[in-house]
Amino acid sequence: MDLWQQTNWYAIQTKPSRENFAAGNIAAGGVECLLPKVRKERSIRGRLQSVIKPLFPSYFFARFCPALCLDFVRCSRGVLRVLSSGRFPIPLDEGAIQEIQTRIADDGYITLKDVPLQPGAHVIIECGPFQGLMGTVEREWEDTKRVTLFLAAIEHARVLVEKRWLSAPIAAA
Repeated sequence: MDLWQQTNWYAIQTKPSRENFAAGNIAAGGVECLLPKVRKERSIRGRLQSVIKPLFPSYFFARFCPALCLDFVRCSRGVLRVLSSGRFPIPLDEGAIQEIQTRIADDGYITLKDVPLQPGAHVIIECGPFQGLMGTVEREWEDTKRVTLFLAAIEHARVLVEKRWLSAPIAAA
């Protein structure tokens, strides 16, 4: 098999926060692109707002034949590099790309499954009256929307916090 002459999916690394720009430039050149995105709620200036983020920050996928399009893709604005092993780009498994494509909902976004927080996990509160404090998860409530946190910074207080106000678990220090 001559991978140089075959059309495959490849991972493209972009400059920071330039995924849309780079994918748009490559797509305008007739190359098929896949930039999976997720919608998340983030605390912006103290208010929860819906933001759209790439599923893989600074990466997207493009389907092309390296013999015909590699130079075009590499030199497109916003692109840092095509993931490769030296000189040759590394083709991605077609099944992995299809799996990502099947997870894209009708609204164009991938819905991530809510991962339960394990007792002992360290989190940061991003919104609400305890914003900025770090806590340790004691338990997640049955409604999966609230958790009880232990806040050592406030005289060993235990508080009930909405799960959406928490950042992803962080490693213990």
